[in-house]
Amino acid sequence: MAANVEQREGTIQVQGQGLFFREARPGSGQVRFSVLLLHGIRFSSETWQNLGTLRRLAQAGYQAVAIDLPGLGHSKEAAAPAPIGELAPGSFLAAVVDALELGPPVVISPSLSGMYSLPFLTAPGSQLRGYVPVAPICTDKINAANYASVKVPLCGKLRCPCQEQGRIHPWAFLIWGLGNQGVSSRRSW
Repeated sequence: MAANVEQREGTIQVQGQGLFFREARPGSGQVRFSVLLLHGIRFSSETWQNLGTLRRLAQAGYQAVAIDLPGLGHSKEAAAPAPIGELAPGSFLAAVVDALELGPPVVISPSLSGMYSLPFLTAPGSQLRGYVPVAPICTDKINAANYASVKVPLCGKLRCPCQEQGRIHPWAFLIWGLGNQGVSSRRSW
């Protein structure tokens, strides 16, 4: 486990707008892969920093990047590509991943960020390494055929615990609390 961590923050240009990000990487420079951390409506990238998630992921050898979604945190001036509760184009999160030069990341997507991550997840040819949904909104706006077409490990862990490492799972667990809004309680796939 790498003890030395390099941290930085800045702004990237995504579809003509500035988005704030925070990044932590192993000090050794050797990165297993990247993890993109999104957030809910009452949170920001600062939440992941304050929880120590960015640092812990970097210490474990991952490039951890948390962004402030449009209209929130330090990205308040950026306009969201869709109204809250509607699906944003999958190209938006693809542009974020490209601007940050993450390669295929694992995306951790709580709450509000489902409107961004679900279209990216279900886009044809999606370049996700893994997907960890935590009470994402808009689950009911994706049809069963789109969920069935997902070819990304969805086991909810950064390292697949299955007997066959790298196995593609045809299922996912969507986790939500009783007070979450906009989360479909019916099985869509």
